[in-house]
Amino acid sequence: MQPGFDPQRCGDRLLILVQEARAVTVIAPFVTLSGIEPILAALPVECTLEVITRWRPEEVAAGVSDPRVLDLVNQRDGTVSLHPVVHAKSFIADTRALVGSANVTSNGLGWHRPGAVEILVETTADDPALASLLAVLRTTSSRASDADREAVLAAAAMLPRAPVRPPAEGTDRSDWLPTYRPPEVLWRVYMGQREESVAELVRPELAALGVPRGLATEDEFNTYVGAILRQGFTGRVASECSNLTTMKAVQRLVELCDELGRTINDPSDSWETLAAWIAHFLPQYQRTWGGTRLIG
Repeated sequence: MQPGFDPQRCGDRLLILVQEARAVTVIAPFVTLSGIEPILAALPVECTLEVITRWRPEEVAAGVSDPRVLDLVNQRDGTVSLHPVVHAKSFIADTRALVGSANVTSNGLGWHRPGAVEILVETTADDPALASLLAVLRTTSSRASDADREAVLAAAAMLPRAPVRPPAEGTDRSDWLPTYRPPEVLWRVYMGQREESVAELVRPELAALGVPRGLATEDEFNTYVGAILRQGFTGRVASECSNLTTMKAVQRLVELCDELGRTINDPSDSWETLAAWIAHFLPQYQRTWGGTRLIG
């Protein structure tokens, strides 16, 4: 083994990378308090910090992801953004970067003791693949808030003690938006209580959300779906289009889709569908009369 490249202590290279940085971006699906604390301690006082991660309730319940990192990052005036299907692990400091397999956990980075066998390889921040990753994540992620943290923690606490089985299908594209109305049908399809013709239309929505099997009540289901909708592109749209007139909300939705090079055939219908979902699954939002304007 070459000196300085212990695969069970990848965190050592990360600390060297960030200790004189002016701007740091951390990308990882799993970020825990014990994983991020040594990184925060190594950052220069004036360094800006951006964290892009995911908060899936079942992973929070398992302890591999912790929404409480938001408090630590906020104390440094940093930002946490959420993308429900991010799986990349990248650490960018100014013009340099490390990419590989290590999550921001004590075991992943080998803090305090040898951890999992991982790899972090150095590259440049302007590497085309890394630049493309950042562009996608920044466009389709939502900024985490205290309300998001509490909603995900609540969803994690409501999960049954028995292991929740993963979804039968993988999640969908990162710029996914719901297409089926009304949203209350999702629970009945999830429980097998609707005819096959309806189920065929709704199953892609459940797959896109990554809803696991084994949720026992409609309240658990709605809380889980709401926690996922807060993250990623749907969360960004909800945040930026609420409290606007219907016309301006539709216009902003089109602008956000244009940033991704995505065309929506009927923007008004897409907005009405998303507004219905947000009002149903995210209780802090309310629809005005007519159902096309969100207040939240």
